[in-house]
Amino acid sequence: MMSTILPDLNYAAFVWSSYGVFAAVCAWQFLAPWIRRRRLVRQIREQLEERSAANALKENDAP
Repeated sequence: MMSTILPDLNYAAFVWSSYGVFAAVCAWQFLAPWIRRRRLVRQIREQLEERSAANALKENDAP
């Protein structure tokens, strides 16, 4: 039973590196949108702060 689960030692490096690459790609597929979302939220927040600061300056300069 155990011989069917574990790969043959001749191909072990290829098999385990393939598993590693697969895991890395899956992790990236999960993390990339999360990282992008955080970056976009930060950019939008900065833009809103800039606009509100500009509006506050306009209101203070108005006679």
